[in-house]
Amino acid sequence: MLEFATIASGFNVSGDVDLRQRRLDAIFVPTMGGSGDLAVQGGVDTTSANFYRLLDTRAITSADLRFAVGVGSRMIPWPPGLPQPAYARFEMITTVGSVQTQARTLTLVTRPR
Repeated sequence: MLEFATIASGFNVSGDVDLRQRRLDAIFVPTMGGSGDLAVQGGVDTTSANFYRLLDTRAITSADLRFAVGVGSRMIPWPPGLPQPAYARFEMITTVGSVQTQARTLTLVTRPR
């Protein structure tokens, strides 16, 4: 199934994506105005205070789970074996001073859990 997560103009984080009944397989990132990384935030419910960046538990340093998307036009397969949260948000991490003036819509490929 295809689902969509939109990062509104002037913002860096998408709205909530409900993954309780779905498993994320891939993220398609459109061409964007500026370069950056895509981070994933997870939460147990839709309360904003409960969303945190996911850690890449496969990394030795336990760094944030980030995908280098550059100026976009990328397909990111979800890393095998990496757990998924009940709710997700997608965050564009851009260089300091980079103004995001366009909405960005990520296409999410999901399947039933």
